[in-house]
Order: sequence, then C-alpha cells, then structure tokens
Amino acid sequence: MLNILAMDAKELLALDPRDIARQLTADEMFHIAKVLGSFWSYDYEAAKEGKVGLHAELKSQRHSDGFFVSKIMLEPPNILALMGDQIIMRLNAVGICKPDYVVGIPDGATKLGAYLAKKIGAKLADMQKVDGKITLVTLIEPKSLVLLVEDFCTRGTGFMEAVKNIIEQQSLVRILAYDPVIINRGGVEGFSIPGAGNYFKVLPVAEQRVSDWDPAECPLCKRGSKPIKPKATDENWRLITTSQL
Repeated sequence: MLNILAMDAKELLALDPRDIARQLTADEMFHIAKVLGSFWSYDYEAAKEGKVGLHAELKSQRHSDGFFVSKIMLEPPNILALMGDQIIMRLNAVGICKPDYVVGIPDGATKLGAYLAKKIGAKLADMQKVDGKITLVTLIEPKSLVLLVEDFCTRGTGFMEAVKNIIEQQSLVRILAYDPVIINRGGVEGFSIPGAGNYFKVLPVAEQRVSDWDPAECPLCKRGSKPIKPKATDENWRLITTSQL
C-alpha cells in the first residue's frame, strides 16, 4: 500500500489517483494539504517563544487559528481527481441516488464540481459569485435531483446560501440531503434550511476542528498577534504562513 504520509511534494504531484482505491485517513488528507502548502495552523509553541506572528480573519470577520485554501490544493489535476474520488467514495458509502446535476459552490469548489459531474455522468450546473452573492447561472430543469459540493464547511453558511438561491430560481428541484466537503473545520454535523425540506448532513473527507472567536474575545489578539485575511492576496498567504518561522 502506498505510504502517503512519507511522500514529499514531488511525490504527491506524481501520484496517480487511480492507485488509491480506499478512503484516505484524516492524517493522510492533512499531510497532503500541508505538504502542498494549502493548510495553515497557528503555532502555539512558537508563540510561547515570542513568535506571536499573524492569525486569520475569516469572511465572517471572526478570527481563527487555522485556514485552508482549496485553490492551492486543487490546482494540480491529480490532486483534484484524488479529492473528487474521495468525495465519491463517501457518497457511495451512504448510498445516494445519482444526481441529474452537480453544483460546485464558488469559488473554492468550482473545479471540484466540474470533476464530479464528469466522473459520475451528471450535468454541470454553474454557480458564480455576483456582487458577493452566490448565484445560479444555469437553468436547471424542474424536478431535477441536484448535488451540491463545497471545499470546506465551517457553519454551512455558503451551502445554505447556495441552496436558497437554487430554490428561489427553481422551486421544484430536489436537493440531495448531503453537504460533501474536503474538510469539515467547524465541527458541525448538519443543518436544516428553511424551505429546502431536508436536514443536510455534512459528509467530509476529513474533520479538523479549527477554533474561531469574536474579535473582541480573540485570545491570539491578546497575545499580540495581528489578524490578516489569508485569501485576500497571495502576499497575505505568504505572510501568514511564514510569520512564526
């Protein structure tokens, strides 16, 4: 069996996803994410030595000690295929029906949605962010069964917004009652969405609880660490990932 945990970046980028016919463990998933430079977590040990560094400011304006940039991880085609196959394994394990459409919630899961649609033989429905709001731009036929996928879940905010928008545009669609994600970082098991009719269960490839706080209560700010928006620019990502070295 391939030893994922022993692979460096070069070996991971040469990995053939067809050679992985099993579910990855959480340790293997995070090894891939960290080696490829797509997952950052605050170094509390370095902070004890005076390297307080930077920490993440989320889209919600809350502060956090961990952050995942799916764009980096899913850029290599073989890793995109590997993560897509891992999600399909989770979906098969719970016995979902084949959907008519697949939607990758923008922007993080756009490529992932396209891969899944092609792999399982479904139509691809496109959603985009328009004026900051997640908006369906593909006409979905009535009574169609739709699978939504996203890169990570904290509280399900993006998934809920996407479902509500789809239902507003086509009230007769059926949404599969799962939120498949690469990482569940918020610890939430699922959620209800008014008007959607189902309880949606989060279905992750890996779980990684990441803490987040109201800015006024942020313990990292109290240490002297400054918040930064990791995805705002490439430079911001470089700064946060090197701030405690």
